[in-house]
Amino acid sequence: MPISNPSMPLVPDGLHVEDLTRDGTALLITARTTAAQASCRVCGCASTRVHSTYWRTFGDLPWQDRAVTWRVQVRRFRCSHCPGRIFAERAPGLGARKARRSDRLAEVQTDIGMVLGGEPGARLSRRLAMPVSGRGSRWPSPASPP
Repeated sequence: MPISNPSMPLVPDGLHVEDLTRDGTALLITARTTAAQASCRVCGCASTRVHSTYWRTFGDLPWQDRAVTWRVQVRRFRCSHCPGRIFAERAPGLGARKARRSDRLAEVQTDIGMVLGGEPGARLSRRLAMPVSGRGSRWPSPASPP
């Protein structure tokens, strides 16, 4: 079920939603990046030479008491100027490099943790459909067995 950004204004620019999967407690959004090129982190030159693709998974703020997980297909590119250099594009508007949660979710969880601290903050986060550990996670990562 392709969904374009005009019909879903909360989808970050540069992402195209491929599928929405909803059950009683969670929402899984499957998307892919749409940029034609990406810039090398070393030399800054743009490249269109796609090497491969892989999946990144991000937790995001809940929607209607459902935990939201983004599963985004991103590409690895070959740099035209740095010999043998392969780099990955960023997932626009979701998270930093190697992040497992969106910047928005990280900010809210940090605020909860600073106010309540350890276990009380974790309990409140779970109750608000924003689990802070794998214990409350609904969707397994692609590489792990179900």
